[in-house]
Amino acid sequence: MKPNPQKEKLLIATLGRWHGSKYGDLQIKGKQFADGLRSLPSFNVVQATHPSKHVGRVIVDGVLQVGKDYERQVRPAVYRILLFRQAATITGFIELLKSKPLKNIINFKTGNTKNDLLNVADFFQRQGINTFDELYDWLESEGNRDRLLTKNSKLEGPVFRVADKTADYFRKLVGHWDAVAVDSGIKGLLAKTGVMLRYSTKWSYKEKRSIVQLAALNLDCTPRDLDTSIYRYCVSTKASNRKTKGQITTSHPNGYSGHQTKSYRCCLGCGEKIPQHAKYCPECGIQQL
Repeated sequence: MKPNPQKEKLLIATLGRWHGSKYGDLQIKGKQFADGLRSLPSFNVVQATHPSKHVGRVIVDGVLQVGKDYERQVRPAVYRILLFRQAATITGFIELLKSKPLKNIINFKTGNTKNDLLNVADFFQRQGINTFDELYDWLESEGNRDRLLTKNSKLEGPVFRVADKTADYFRKLVGHWDAVAVDSGIKGLLAKTGVMLRYSTKWSYKEKRSIVQLAALNLDCTPRDLDTSIYRYCVSTKASNRKTKGQITTSHPNGYSGHQTKSYRCCLGCGEKIPQHAKYCPECGIQQL
């Protein structure tokens, strides 16, 4: 979908104001990323689906995606919560969670997950939110997006917490056209296209997000569409390239390719995939247990 010209101008002006003297560098990186994506043989821009107006869907998806396998664990749970029409509002969602075991709702057994869902729902309710449209409006501003972060909202569980990626993911789930959640897939493609190293600390999270947003405008699509396109590309690429679980293909200086096995786990802070023995997450800096 082509971005609305007026919204595009507003986004460009906003990014310029936020980043000041670094905005020019971000524009260059954005174009470099767009050109790199164009050069990938199987990369295509697709249109993100229109979100269903169901608050329960947003909360379940936003909470469960932290540190879990999305296709195997999260997507089935999202489909299940959509079967409960009462969960389309905050009040109905809370009543549902309190009336049934979580296993009978989304087929999850852990008490921690239920607490996380209730805590997020309660946080939104305290902001005066009940309907999907109210949640959409609240998540529109960057200020409210920042209020959702764990350091401000105190939303935190044994696994779940709201770092930058998850805050932006909530914006994506409600359908904001400029939403981009910088995850491992995006960081991998930024590296693959030569824009920056995968774990680069030179660029902040919001600068990386702006690079993707500017790349989207260069590709004449919305940032949300580009985020979705990158996710689908990564999923399809992994499915076609992975021969054995836990193996990755590595390129060697002498030109041949081989396989080596590496172990990964999810960061306790932001949920990103990190090396198994890493003491600190390269992205969010949270110490691992």
